[in-house]
Amino acid sequence: MNILIFNTNNPLKVSGIVAFDLFNHLKSRGHQVKLLVNCFNSDYPEGIISLESSFSVRWKTIKAKFIWRLSKLKKILKFKEELQRDSDYCFFQLDERKLIYKTRRLLKISEIKPDVIIVLYAKKFINVKNVYQLYKRTHAKIFWLMYDMAPFTGGCHYAWECKGYQNNCGNCPGLFSSDPFDISYRNLLYKKIYIDNTNIQIIAGSERQYRQAKASSLFLNKPIHKIYTSIDLNVFKPCNRQELRSRMGIPINKKAIFFGSIELKERRKGMTYLVESLIILKDKIKNTNLENEIILLIAGSKIKEITEYLPFDYHFFGMLDNNTGIASAYQAADIFVCPSIEDSGPTMINQSLMCGTPVVCFEMGVGIDFVINGETGFCVKLKDSIALAQAMYDILIMGDSDYLRIKENCRNLALRLFQPDVTISNWIKVLSENN
Repeated sequence: MNILIFNTNNPLKVSGIVAFDLFNHLKSRGHQVKLLVNCFNSDYPEGIISLESSFSVRWKTIKAKFIWRLSKLKKILKFKEELQRDSDYCFFQLDERKLIYKTRRLLKISEIKPDVIIVLYAKKFINVKNVYQLYKRTHAKIFWLMYDMAPFTGGCHYAWECKGYQNNCGNCPGLFSSDPFDISYRNLLYKKIYIDNTNIQIIAGSERQYRQAKASSLFLNKPIHKIYTSIDLNVFKPCNRQELRSRMGIPINKKAIFFGSIELKERRKGMTYLVESLIILKDKIKNTNLENEIILLIAGSKIKEITEYLPFDYHFFGMLDNNTGIASAYQAADIFVCPSIEDSGPTMINQSLMCGTPVVCFEMGVGIDFVINGETGFCVKLKDSIALAQAMYDILIMGDSDYLRIKENCRNLALRLFQPDVTISNWIKVLSENN
């Protein structure tokens, strides 16, 4: 098959790696694959094409700086903002009707006539009109792999408790709007006109995403499949923890709890709940053998905001690379904790399980799919810091045989559900179906 993939982000970094992995896996099965992105890099391998150039990147940087300075000036002069946004909803692009690139150019630059088109993260790159025109001009099968909720909402990436996407949007809490016909309503109406006339299928990465898409007014009558994000089993794997810790300068005999550091004000990542649960855990182990035996392993760039609240010693990795760097953190840890309270993933749960490291999380994202209480970790009630602390405690006090069993369960579940061969086989099955 000739397969054309669209993804806004750099496929060699962060979330763009999902597109890069899919590109490589499909190529390895003998398919002709092109990946179109909207992020310039001179080091892309053959088959990855950027719509940006080095010149357009420089111009975009200049333009962004000008807009940022203008916004600062408006604040100084007390200009009223055109439209306020609540950052929790991640409403990155106000008007989704704007066409960034003409469909004719997208097809010309790809230099293939696709049998299959896969859309991943599309914001500020292609929109639903492009998708409709691609379908009409190529008669290719169209698939949309969801990173988050943005494909079926009026603009937000995370809707929280809002159910507007199940109807018409409008009255958008992400825009502090009481207007039923606001831009979120107009965006969703625009999307619906084109999606209704496109033979498109949806790929969800978790049960929660699947249910959200199924309940949406946009994809209500479209085929929806569930395919988990694959993880490289040769990079993310169990290893000798003592040897690894010795090399990394982490105390060998301590119990290590790993998490990614996110600034406290990013509410959806739930860091305030994690800090609260660690304080509860500290009190719980007081006057026990564990009292001085816990160390926190922290990765990321945002740490100053939380250090004063941490009740345990910690080892700060800083930013880790997306492969062996982050894998070593899971491998060195006894537990990975994911406190997200609004999330479509995160992939970190998949990665931890593939490393054989138990996960403690809230009932959110892929945690619902993979974290089985007492088997691969503990998945507790949303926002329940006491339960999160208890879950960490229950793993920390496990005997060696029980802990070894849970580690083996993690690795075995990961191999069964989302190692690359399993994931790409599921993709090929879906792409080959005559829907």
